Amino acid sequence: MTADGRGPPAPFLIRLAAALARAVLSSVARVRVEVAGELPRQGPLIVVANHLSNADPPLVVGWLTPLLGRQMHILAKEALFVGPVGTLLRSQGVTPVRAGGSDMEAYRAARAVLERGEVLCIFPEGTRSRTGHLGQARPGVAMLATRLGVPILPVGISGSERFLPPGARLPRLGTRIRLRVGRPFRLQAAGGVSRRQAVEAGAVEIMRRLAGLVAPPNRGPYDPLLDTERAPE
Repeated sequence: MTADGRGPPAPFLIRLAAALARAVLSSVARVRVEVAGELPRQGPLIVVANHLSNADPPLVVGWLTPLLGRQMHILAKEALFVGPVGTLLRSQGVTPVRAGGSDMEAYRAARAVLERGEVLCIFPEGTRSRTGHLGQARPGVAMLATRLGVPILPVGISGSERFLPPGARLPRLGTRIRLRVGRPFRLQAAGGVSRRQAVEAGAVEIMRRLAGLVAPPNRGPYDPLLDTERAPE
């Protein structure tokens, strides 16, 4: 921990990779980042973001790493971990997870990151949206947050589905992309409900928070669950 109470800074190679991601993406897209308030500088933290495009992980890591001043550990599908690319991803704090199913090993790895007081980045939907709308969150994020009492930092992404649509080989240059970083929150376990019900409610709450940060066309079924007082577009 540093003298000002912050956690240890991200390693040089992590900061370099984030800077490269920002430089590349800024050269081909118009990225705007909005931050609602002060960000957690120490202690365990789960960063959650909606998933519209393969550009989302470098967007989140590229811009959030310097904002938080700490390394972000991210979960990615194991199909990406092939040969030298897999070695590079692991060296950058990326953890492989099995697509489309339960992966207790990945859960343990994610929990270990948080128990070390570090930052874990997860896309709770588990896969890219094919419609551009928010999808249903998988239970793993809510399970981690409720069991460990870890704060969650929501990041709403809008426009990346137009920049690099699923199946596209090349990005659409000059696309506007917006990242809105919300305020950290904790999932509150309601009394008189089972653990499963608490996790299901927590998953809905996570998507509701993300819905409040993305553009209206991206909100999908979570739009009616927004608070009556919404942040300006």
